[in-house]
Amino acid sequence: MNDRASAYFRAVDPFPLQGGEHTRVARFYEALQEGRLLTTSCLDCDRRHWPPRVVCPVCLSDRLDWVELPKQGTLHAFTVQETGVPPGFPRPSIFAVVRVGELHIFTRLVDTPAAGLKRGAAVRLAPEAVQAGPDGEARCLPTFTVTAEPDG
Repeated sequence: MNDRASAYFRAVDPFPLQGGEHTRVARFYEALQEGRLLTTSCLDCDRRHWPPRVVCPVCLSDRLDWVELPKQGTLHAFTVQETGVPPGFPRPSIFAVVRVGELHIFTRLVDTPAAGLKRGAAVRLAPEAVQAGPDGEARCLPTFTVTAEPDG
């Protein structure tokens, strides 16, 4: 593979670079690798954000703090995609909107059969390891799986 093709591949990589030298939300990815889900909360207007931000989209403050979210949530909406799946994702993929606390998180469901899947199902965080970054650093994405326990 020539250098030009290699640079192009990284530019369209669906798995974000997660280290502190690449992103200002590296703490989110570090916690995710530990099995915890973090996001940011504005110290000025007290709003939580998804995805984590470096500037509050409501009041434009950069005074943000990290807060831990519950690992459990509820399936709000989903779609099963069998064609046109982004490179690096399995087919079929279940893309979902999961409600965690007051936030709606766009994610993928993993280790979950599509048959019988229903809105309102209980889900839990199941971070998924993905391809290592260009420097060999470990990476993962926030994914969820359906649980047997009803959300209550």
